[in-house]
Amino acid sequence: MRSHRFIGFPGLILLCVCTVWSSLAQAAAIDLTEIIFEYDGSTWTLGWKFSVTAPTSVEALGVYDSGQDGLAGPAQVGLWLASGGAPLVQTTIAAGTDAALDGYFRFAPVSSTALTPGIEYIVGAHLDSDATSLFGGNGIVDPRVSVIDARYSTLGTGFAFPDQTDPGTEGAAFLGGNFQLTAVPLPAAAWLFGSGVIGMLGLARRQFQESRKTMNQSHE
Repeated sequence: MRSHRFIGFPGLILLCVCTVWSSLAQAAAIDLTEIIFEYDGSTWTLGWKFSVTAPTSVEALGVYDSGQDGLAGPAQVGLWLASGGAPLVQTTIAAGTDAALDGYFRFAPVSSTALTPGIEYIVGAHLDSDATSLFGGNGIVDPRVSVIDARYSTLGTGFAFPDQTDPGTEGAAFLGGNFQLTAVPLPAAAWLFGSGVIGMLGLARRQFQESRKTMNQSHE
C-alpha cells in the first residue's frame, strides 16, 4: 500500500502567512487601476504631498512607466520633507526594463527611510523623454497613506524639489513619483486565531489517529 504524505496544518498556516507577508512586503503607495490622462512632464519634477497614519518606512522609490514597456530614459526620484531641504532619500531608475515593474510603476530599492505620522512629505520624479500620468481617484491608495495634493517644481528646473501646487489638486497626485512601503505586520488577533485553529486541528488529528488505530486493531 502506497503511503501518501500531506502537509500538516501548522505548515499550511505558516505557508499562508509567508504568502500574505510576501504580498505586503512592498506595497505601492498608489496603485493605478485606470489611466485617465498622460502628458509630457519632462520639464518638471512631478509628484505629490502626503502624510501617513501609522509609523512605516519607504523601501523603494518608483516612477510611472507609460505602456509598462520600459522607461525611455533614466528617471530621478526623491523623497523630501514638505518643508524642503535636501532629499531624505533619492535614486536614479535606469532606462529600459531592468527596474522591477509593479503595476504601472518601475521601482528601485533605497535605504529604508522612516515615515512618521504628523509629518508631511513630498515624493517627486523627473522623467525625461517619456509620458507621466495623474491620480485623481483612479486607483487604490495604501490605507496608511493620505494623499494631500499634487506637486511640481518650477518650469525647466529638471530634478528639483517640487514645491509648487495649484488650487483644485487636493487629493490628487502627479505621477511622477511613487514609493513602496514596508510590510503591514499581521495583527495579534490573526496570530491568536491561527494558534486557536492549530490547537483545534491538533485535537482533531489525535482523534483521527486514535480512530484509525482502533479500526486497524479490529481488522487484525
